[in-house]
Amino acid sequence: MAIAKAFKTKGIKYHQAEATSNIGGNWSHGVYDTVFTDASKQVMQYSDYPMPESYPHFLSKKHMLDYLNSYCDYFKLEEHILFNTKVTWLQADGNEWVATFNQQHQERYTGVVVCNGHHWDMKFPNLNGYFEGEYIHSKEYKNPSQLVGKRVLVIGAGNSAADIACEAARVGASATMSIRNSPWIFPKTFAGVPLGNIKLRKAPSFLNPIMLKLLIKFTFGKHEYYGLETPGHGYFDKHPTVSEELPYYLKHGRINLQKGIDKIVSNTVTFTDGRSDEFDLIVAATGYHLSFPFFPEELQRVEGQHLKCVGYCTYPDYKGLYIVGWPQVRGGIGSLASAFSQVVTDLVAIEEEFGIPSGQVLKACGNKESDTHLYGSKEVFEWMQQHPFQKLKMVAKRMTSFQGHVNNATARYEPIPGKQLKRTQPANG
Repeated sequence: MAIAKAFKTKGIKYHQAEATSNIGGNWSHGVYDTVFTDASKQVMQYSDYPMPESYPHFLSKKHMLDYLNSYCDYFKLEEHILFNTKVTWLQADGNEWVATFNQQHQERYTGVVVCNGHHWDMKFPNLNGYFEGEYIHSKEYKNPSQLVGKRVLVIGAGNSAADIACEAARVGASATMSIRNSPWIFPKTFAGVPLGNIKLRKAPSFLNPIMLKLLIKFTFGKHEYYGLETPGHGYFDKHPTVSEELPYYLKHGRINLQKGIDKIVSNTVTFTDGRSDEFDLIVAATGYHLSFPFFPEELQRVEGQHLKCVGYCTYPDYKGLYIVGWPQVRGGIGSLASAFSQVVTDLVAIEEEFGIPSGQVLKACGNKESDTHLYGSKEVFEWMQQHPFQKLKMVAKRMTSFQGHVNNATARYEPIPGKQLKRTQPANG
């Protein structure tokens, strides 16, 4: 949505392909009905379109969908969206990109921005044995009616796992969490202020971990107080769990804690410490694969949970390809999405003027391939400030003076047999 708005503002002609019949992505069809954001509205909203004052600090699914639809209506983006249009293949052909829609229709483009998200390709754990009860992924959980009266086992300790376990504690016969490695658990608020809204602008950076440690000490306390092991990793080495309900239900004995799963026989789950229990429902809140099923092999550059790209979105050996929104960002995705969409339009302009991959330009600026999927919004904003358009333009001009224009040398294009390739004009942006 932010990319489309930026393209329209810059007058860049584009099509926006949406696989479903409405906007909203994960907020429309991926999250459970009772979900609330972990970040406040101040850090979830787009910087160019503030959320209504009437919205609460933390947002429901309905709030987010209403806001995204309002954003779409205000900037008149829907007129350029191709609904029920799924990209099933994407292939470079020289300096153009051939997109295949719904496995049958093809069109050519100067470039492609991939915004397919990372909360859809479900990752299941490798369990020893066969469970005869109901077994679902957290993405398949939609509302508390699925938990009523059931003995529920939730595998995982992330935000979805905590939410579903707390729901089971309210309406289920029992609620248990299987946790191999304890996460850091952050509160949503401190002294009534949403955590993401607390800004200590004049504090030196070396004080941040000390202050975070004190905050956790004064709110959550020690993990051992709740029967959890102390995490063996840094605060942001893994995605933290943001929950104020989880400590409450642990203290009230409504959520039981177990180790990792050793084996499953019928409805009985045995854990690695030898204890066992019976369950009616297992929910695997075990995350997602970072996945691009429409990419040919030469574009499949996923390593673990991160994409090996330069400048958060580009490959150094391809022009016209920008992959946006794949990292896990803490500290506010809305304002970052709006700002980073301007980076993408800058990179498009650089490639159009100088004919070289923007990823090469970013490498020439000292950027290396990404090695993580976890970023703070602050570091991304700082990176953007270090890469203004004029700097990118100066570097690109110097590069073209001795290498000239570049083709997508590794591109291989194979048309669908028997299909006529259409050349249609994208809608005016």
